[in-house]
Amino acid sequence: MPFRPFAPFAPLSRRFDALPPVAQSGLWMTLSAFGYAASGAVVHHLAQRLPVFEMAFFRNFFGLIFMLPWLWKSGLAALHTAQPGRHVVRGFLSSVNMWCLFAALAYAPIADVSAITFLMPIIGSIFAVIFLKERTVPMQWVAAVAGFAGAMMVIRPGMAGFDPGLLFAIGAVLVGASVAMLIKTLLRHDSSDTIAFYLFASHIVFAAVPMVFVWVTPTWEEIAWMVLLGWLGTIIQRAFNRSMAAADATVALPFNFSRLIWAAMFGWVFFAEFPDIWTWIGGTVIFASSLWLTRVTAARKKAAQE
Repeated sequence: MPFRPFAPFAPLSRRFDALPPVAQSGLWMTLSAFGYAASGAVVHHLAQRLPVFEMAFFRNFFGLIFMLPWLWKSGLAALHTAQPGRHVVRGFLSSVNMWCLFAALAYAPIADVSAITFLMPIIGSIFAVIFLKERTVPMQWVAAVAGFAGAMMVIRPGMAGFDPGLLFAIGAVLVGASVAMLIKTLLRHDSSDTIAFYLFASHIVFAAVPMVFVWVTPTWEEIAWMVLLGWLGTIIQRAFNRSMAAADATVALPFNFSRLIWAAMFGWVFFAEFPDIWTWIGGTVIFASSLWLTRVTAARKKAAQE
């Protein structure tokens, strides 16, 4: 998908479009990974005073505002959907996913949370086998076991390094994997932008009620941070989708590992947090397992088509 920034950046756009698809995919995924880590740092900062529900509400409120130019250009017809019920269910589950993720970022180091979220493809593949009755091969289960071993290295339950906040990250992964299966069915009929719009809207609705009971009046500085959080949310989704559209998942996903590097950098520079060796080892094992699982799945689908 061609990159179309504002006119002053047209020369940069032409250079970007001239790059090979693999390079474009890598740059988009790196941008998405940077945005993910940056938003985690913002939440980590705001959670010192603001409740999770309030951050989630405003993150999606401003995210929806950043979607309005797309709606203006596409018209209200772009919001037509034949599956409103699925959007509601997906919106609720995605809200729970965000609440768990924000809670994890409130209590645990940014890099540790980022490492745990690499488990999502592995959990998603297990759910697909259990609930969607997808066929599997032994190598997929080996990758899943390896991924969980990596998670135990990061979490280290029962040991001195154990951080209870990472349990929220596990919850976010479990719910997020369920959301991923719903997205597959939604994409059969609706565009990714339509799905994103309803996602932001549903998050606002579901966070509004609990937010009232924990309301803390934000300062103007905190509002500015939440505006940035909403903008980063649109960047993360759009950059990730463009990366996956430019090249195969097996090409794009390795660049997503930079998320752990960015998260470690933000944690070190702004919060004096630097992940220990177990976070790096465990995060690498989890990511390698996820990538391995992606490659095995892609190979099986290619073989089935031939």
